Amino acid sequence: MSYEYEDELERMKHRKKARKRDSDFINRHQEEFEERKIRRARALKKKRKRQKMIRLTAVFAVLAVLIGGFLIYRHMHDDGYWTIAVFGVDSRDGNLEEGALSDVEMICSIDKSTGEITLVSVYRDTYLKIDKEGTYHKINEAYFKGGHEQAVAALEENLDLKFDNYATFNWKAVADAINILGGIDLELSDAEFAYINGFITETVNSTGIGSHHLEHAGMNHLDGVQAVAYARLRLMDTDFNRTARQRKVISLAMDKAKNAGWSELNNILVTVLPQISTDLGIDDLLPLAKNISKYHIGETTGFPFSRDTKRIGKMDCVIPTTLESNVEQLHKLLFGDESYQAPASVRAISQKIGEDSGLTEVGENAPEAGTGGGKAPAQPEPAAPEIEPATEESTEESSEAEESTEETIEAIDGEEETSEAADEGEEETEGPGSHLSPTRPTESVKDEEDEEETAPAARPQETESGKTDGENGPSESGPTPAPESPGPSPDHPADAPAEQPEDSAGPGV
Repeated sequence: MSYEYEDELERMKHRKKARKRDSDFINRHQEEFEERKIRRARALKKKRKRQKMIRLTAVFAVLAVLIGGFLIYRHMHDDGYWTIAVFGVDSRDGNLEEGALSDVEMICSIDKSTGEITLVSVYRDTYLKIDKEGTYHKINEAYFKGGHEQAVAALEENLDLKFDNYATFNWKAVADAINILGGIDLELSDAEFAYINGFITETVNSTGIGSHHLEHAGMNHLDGVQAVAYARLRLMDTDFNRTARQRKVISLAMDKAKNAGWSELNNILVTVLPQISTDLGIDDLLPLAKNISKYHIGETTGFPFSRDTKRIGKMDCVIPTTLESNVEQLHKLLFGDESYQAPASVRAISQKIGEDSGLTEVGENAPEAGTGGGKAPAQPEPAAPEIEPATEESTEESSEAEESTEETIEAIDGEEETSEAADEGEEETEGPGSHLSPTRPTESVKDEEDEEETAPAARPQETESGKTDGENGPSESGPTPAPESPGPSPDHPADAPAEQPEDSAGPGV
């Protein structure tokens, strides 16, 4: 019995050990199972999270495409207006913002339902409110002080407009675009031809693009540089006429673009877009380029419609008579709103302009400034057959003739030019239109900007005749006639003439 008992005890021990081994085995495998289960759960969670992020990203991408497409479609197909502020600056160092000299200020209004484009040039010397602090000055001062943001804000406040976009270009961008289109054809008057070659030379020097002098008045085929030079002409008439030339160049370029192929239009986008400052993207411009045949330029004009010129302080300015009535005409022109009335904010600005200028009555619209006219420079008188004895008076006249580069161009069409002696430290006057000063050597844009930053009031001022005192330019007897040779080539631009064209606000435009 004892042996049987011991055997039973031994068997019980073995069973206990076996159960323990089984339990350990089960526990070990259970732990491994739980760990695998946890790992699989974590992996599954990460996978689901990844898939969720992919789905969300895809959804957002689809929404962005749909919203963008909808906005573009609506932008191009609704019955509203697309209003763009366009600025042209003479920027030879590439600066397109604050400190740049803006001489083109233009409103471009596109009727999306018809494709009609209305262009309105805001005369750069128009006396308006230029900032939130209540400063009144020539409107182009807003761009010089605060770049496109201040310029757009000033135009919106003065004219009760809301711009959808803006675009700022320099003359090189315009020349490149017209060259890609193959140039434009237009007719030059004798007066325009008398001055254009000097501007061609200066534009070659400022843009670095090759060109050549023109050989005759009448119908000419102009390349990009020549077209820019034409748009900068103002010596034979006024700045009002110059804005008409600018709009004419844009209209002719638009006509060429409508007949251009997709490769040329795409080349313009690729070449010109990097050179301009704008909030327009390629997605905005591609639909325009693809549907360019839909668009056409309708009416083009200058603002203000009724105007006068008046000296305010040391500036000769263009005064809207009155701003209120001019803004009402502007809205009727741009948007066809016959019932529009200027708001209180515009009336307040209009009243302030009237107080500063003394011009408070509503005026009649001025005749539309055109192109193709102007006054050609006078030819020098032939030498007298006999020499008269010199008198003190004749000696002075002879001295003045020899130093003709110190004379200023006569005002045209009965407008009287105001000129002041260029005494050292004395400020010049500024006014509508511009001409070139023969006495001042060509200066860099940086020099002009430094002068304006240190003494803004000492910037060259213009006269009521649309000419500017103190600018580079020909004398009363006119510039030296352009050479008959073809002129500069891309490798050999023409030698700079003695008269380098510059604006009242600085060189160029």
